[in-house]
Amino acid sequence: MTILSRPAAPRPSYDEAVRDFRWADSMRALGWTPGGDVSLGETLVDRHATSGRSALSWFAVDGSHRAYTFDELSRLSNRFANLLHTLGVDRGDRVAGYLPRVPETLVVMLGAWKAGAIYVPIFTGFGPDAIAYRMAHSRARVLCTHWEHASRVPDPLPGGAHLITVTRPGETAPGATSFEPAMAAQSDRCEPARVRREDPAVLLYTSGSTGPPKGVQIAANFLLAIHPSMRYGVELRADDVFWPTGDPGWGYGLVCYMLAFAMGVTVTFQEAAPTGERCLVRLRDAGVTNLAATPTLLRSIMALGAEAVRRYPVRVRAASCCGEPLNAEVVTFFREQWGVTVMDHYGSSELGLPIGNFNAIDMAVKPGSMGRPLPGCTAAIVDDEGHEVAADVVGHVGVQPHPEGYYSLGYWDDPERTRALYRGPWMTCGDLARRDSDGYCWFEGRADDVIKSAGYRIGPFEVESALLLHPAVAEAAVVGVPDALRGHIVKAYVVLKAERTPYPGLEDELVDVVKTHVGRHQSPRAIELLDELPKTETGKIQRFLLRQRP
Repeated sequence: MTILSRPAAPRPSYDEAVRDFRWADSMRALGWTPGGDVSLGETLVDRHATSGRSALSWFAVDGSHRAYTFDELSRLSNRFANLLHTLGVDRGDRVAGYLPRVPETLVVMLGAWKAGAIYVPIFTGFGPDAIAYRMAHSRARVLCTHWEHASRVPDPLPGGAHLITVTRPGETAPGATSFEPAMAAQSDRCEPARVRREDPAVLLYTSGSTGPPKGVQIAANFLLAIHPSMRYGVELRADDVFWPTGDPGWGYGLVCYMLAFAMGVTVTFQEAAPTGERCLVRLRDAGVTNLAATPTLLRSIMALGAEAVRRYPVRVRAASCCGEPLNAEVVTFFREQWGVTVMDHYGSSELGLPIGNFNAIDMAVKPGSMGRPLPGCTAAIVDDEGHEVAADVVGHVGVQPHPEGYYSLGYWDDPERTRALYRGPWMTCGDLARRDSDGYCWFEGRADDVIKSAGYRIGPFEVESALLLHPAVAEAAVVGVPDALRGHIVKAYVVLKAERTPYPGLEDELVDVVKTHVGRHQSPRAIELLDELPKTETGKIQRFLLRQRP
């Protein structure tokens, strides 16, 4: 097994990194100037176009491989921006992508920003009802999808939105614009739009405990806000081969891909969803040196066993993860097998990546801890009124957005929920934690009923609404229960209508109705039938009592 050694240059201590951090350094690294408008397309790909460097190394499901230079991505994204202009897309319009891990996904994202649009990622695990809600709520003008997933796209799209479909070679998409011929008809030159840093660039939908999903407005400034995390936490270097395994339909995947491009780093991109063994194969064959993964994927590698893992020589020198707390067993396993300490980061759709353990800083790692506040970020544990709490007292994870390093702008078309994010000067998102006497933060759970499973944030509302579509269901409640692999799984408690009784196959039907309408990743993995659900006197379901059931 080959393990790259750490560089000889000493790493700063945590206190030194915090003391010496300057937002101006990150701004210069992106080519930005204080107070000026920015072009995301120029920052991400155009300024690297003459370097000749590979931007993307893509591995298809069939095993084939294709590399894209920054120049190629620049030209392709120019074509897509021009295509959007021909469809009447204006600055500030929403362009949605319901796309898998294929190069077109990144081209659509980059092209949308070059057109001045706001990109709306929609995870391919979602079903037609979830797609329709996000399209209608965002009032997206365009949806771009892929032939493998086109059958789940609602017809017609809400608001008369235009559909663009990536098709198989030589095929066309009935009732939609076919991606390849439409792109071929466009010029590969365009003047990328410039926007204010405080303008929204991404509309990312995240689940809440009550009501439908909320659209988090992520500012164009996200490249600056996340740069310190890539510098200190992930420790991206110019010569890295970087593999962020997350799906670009979710926040962590999206920011990892984009920050790597912004820093001129080659990104590995795999079409097939990574499993433990697939991950080991790709790490070996692509020569990956820097890995950003989910805890679920790391646990699936660990489940293969030490002997199996040792059969795959890797060159990984730095590893990071995000999505849920990483337990001590996983940290120990990869230290023993790869000689690498996996650095766990905490993030959310609303707060970005404000807390973590950092590859580029000389700091002790406490397995299971979220880590410490990111240099440049003011984060704390606060009470309901926004006052910092004492060590080992559980409170809300709070962030004071920096005038330079702000990340999100609140919720789309929802000023009331946006105001509710704040506790005094602190922006919060419902996550609870405590801080120990050394300044390390420890995740304690959610203040609401949101379920974190395998890195996904799942709100009970959409799942319960889908279950109620089954003709036998009178009421349903959904909670998260602990699971060794996924952290938590979705468990549904169901009350049948008075005239209905259980029958063989009912549970499978309930799972299928959730898969069909809202998505496979949200479907329950455990179902229990009850005579009635616990409720308050006013009729509100008490999910906390369901979580306490054996």
